[in-house]
Amino acid sequence: MELSLSNPIAWAERKTLPDRAGVYVIARGKPENIVYIGRTWGTKGIRNRIRTFHRSAVTGQKGHAGGVTFHGVFDGDASDLLVSVHLPVGIDTRPEILRPYIAYAERRLIWEFVRVHGRLPACNSE
Repeated sequence: MELSLSNPIAWAERKTLPDRAGVYVIARGKPENIVYIGRTWGTKGIRNRIRTFHRSAVTGQKGHAGGVTFHGVFDGDASDLLVSVHLPVGIDTRPEILRPYIAYAERRLIWEFVRVHGRLPACNSE
């Protein structure tokens, strides 16, 4: 089964992201320079999770572990970030179905990255 990602959007356009559950992939400069793969099934969705990542990434404040790591690794410079998303289209939205699917999609994208690069993305810790 193919996990399709949206075309990447510039970080400045992140407020246009959907306010629904899904998986997001953050890259620096070019879409292939992935630095973080994350998920959310929170009611405020991907847009809110990216907002939290951004705050932690530029300030180093707690709230998003990947964002805090980004701050340390990249000195808080979020100027050239891109973000793509995978939305669970056609997946039952009941939490007992949706959550395992989103967890699977995130882990699969991380595994595909590790298989190619031999390591986790720079800001993922597991």
